[in-house]
Formats: sequence, structure tokens, C-alpha cells
Amino acid sequence: MSSAEKSLGKSRSFYDYLKLSFVGFAMGVANVIPGVSGGTIAFISGIYEELISSIRAFASVSTIKKVLTLKVKELYLEMPWAFLLAIAVGTLFAFATVAKLVTWLLVEHESFTFAAFLGMIAGSILTVLKMVKKWDYTCFAALLIGTVVAYFIVTMIPCETPNLWWISFLSGIVVIIAMILPGISGSFLLLVMGQYKYVWGAISDMSRLNFSIEAFLTCFWMGLGSAIGLGAFSHCLNWLFKRWHDVTVSTLIGFMVGSMWRLWPWQETVVFSAKLGKEVRRISIPPATTETIEQIRNSGAKITPLVQKNLIPQNFDASFFFVVILFIVGFACVMLMEYYANKNDKTAKE
Repeated sequence: MSSAEKSLGKSRSFYDYLKLSFVGFAMGVANVIPGVSGGTIAFISGIYEELISSIRAFASVSTIKKVLTLKVKELYLEMPWAFLLAIAVGTLFAFATVAKLVTWLLVEHESFTFAAFLGMIAGSILTVLKMVKKWDYTCFAALLIGTVVAYFIVTMIPCETPNLWWISFLSGIVVIIAMILPGISGSFLLLVMGQYKYVWGAISDMSRLNFSIEAFLTCFWMGLGSAIGLGAFSHCLNWLFKRWHDVTVSTLIGFMVGSMWRLWPWQETVVFSAKLGKEVRRISIPPATTETIEQIRNSGAKITPLVQKNLIPQNFDASFFFVVILFIVGFACVMLMEYYANKNDKTAKE
């Protein structure tokens, strides 16, 4: 019996599905933040391989045939619908409720928000190292490659692109792959591709029942691209897990390590994007100064950070120690989750 089949409702209690919904909620929150991946949350919660197998089960040719021939009973009995539904409910609830809050935290308290997530990622790396059954030179090479690839991705310079249907479609394919890979942030790739404000703006409008043709089409083409990308990539990942489990996990851990650069709490923005009406222009510092940026903001333009560089903290004031405390809290939360997960596993086995 496959892991997807084991995720049927018969093998889980209501409390188990409630916990899955909380995992889905955390994945939704993570996917909103440029720099954090929902796949990381699935990875550290221990459901990653089951998630990939379940998605693969829905995206199989046999499932499509059963849908077309209306074999509802077989679909109900064989598909891990309850497992994915529990996660989807939590994820969608996060999108509808906390997307604006997280966006606000990133604008107003970016260093504090990054510190908490950086601590969670650091703790997560320690917890998932044990998933590699046997470390050898191929695993270490995969870890290094994953780290370099993730670092390259998170340091890419964002661009500005128009809100066109085919760009939304391609963005959906790329972003959904990133969202299910630990360490690769789908939201950050949206930022890199210049689609972040269109996508999350459309999702925010639709969740508040503020419908418009533009918002609907953006969500539709992104959703279609995501569905196709998710179905195809889940088959690829499932095959990799079966064929090269330790190498695949090592690569995913490398993605998490490389992504930590993006979440460094002390950063300085060196390139801004200023949007006034339909006009969008880049502002670099230097030659522009912070006073110039403030004047442009006061003129009604929307200022968005595009390129940031990491800094070594110079002032060890209250905010510095608060950042350190939030890092420790994030790290401790993951360690506690790991402790109780291991404790529950031992209890279940006994």
C-alpha cells in the first residue's frame, strides 16, 4: 500500500486532520513571505513525502480516466482526498486571513519577522538531517549543490513585468514548483519575476469578495499553471525519492541552507522600485539618498524594496537583542515540535 493510500480517512482521527490543517495553515503563511517556502514547513512536519505521493496520486493518468468515466466510488475509496483537503483548508484559510498581516509585518518589522523565520529554518535543518539514512560523498555533493542553487536564486535581482496571461501562466508553473521545494520561496520567485504584487493583490481582492475581471484572470491563469506544474513535478519528485532518497533529501536540505541568506535580519536596501500610476522606475542608492526616497514616497508613489544587501550589526541596542530573542524563539519552537513528535512516535510504537 502506498503512502498516498495510507492517508485515507480510515487511518487518521479527527484530531490528526486538525493537526494537518494547522500544518497547512503554517504552509500558507510561509508561502506569503518572500524567502520562506511552504515546502519547508511540510518537510519539518514529517508529511513531505506523503504530500508528494498524494499529489502524484491525484495527477495520475488512471485518476484522470476515472474522473472522465465518472467512477466516483473508486475515486472516493482510492484517493487521499481527506489528507489533501485538510492541508488545503488550512492553506486557503491562511491566504484569506493572514496574508495582509504578514505583508504588513514584512513592511513594518522586517528584521523581526526574518529573525523568527531564520531561527525556524536553522532548527529545521537540524531536525531533517536525520532523514538522510547514510551520508556519503554523493550526499555531501548534493547538499553543496542545493546550497549554491538556492543562494543563487535568492540573490537574483527582481524585475518588473506586465500582468499578462501567459506570464501569469508560466509564473504559476515556476512558483508552485518552488513552493513545494523546501528552502525555495515561491513568493520570492514571484518578486523576481515581477508578479508578486499582481498575484497577492488579486488573491487579497478575491478573498475580500472584491471581484474584478483582472483579479479573476490573474488567479485563473496562475491556478492553471500551478495545477499543471504541481502534477508534473510531483511525479518527478516521487521518482527521485524512490530512486535516490538520501541524495534527494540532501539536496532539499541544501536548498534550506542556501535560502537562509535571504532571511538575514540586518539588511540594507540598495535598489527600490517607485510606482506612480502606470509609471515604474528603479532608484539606486547611491546616487539617491534616503531623503530623496522619502520625497518620492510623499509624492504618492509606492516604494518597494528590490535589492537588499546583508550587513553586520553595528549597534547592540534593544532591537538587536530582540532580533536575537526572536531567532532563539523560532529555533526553540521547531526543537519543541521535534521533541513532541518523537515522543508521540515512541508512545504510538509502545
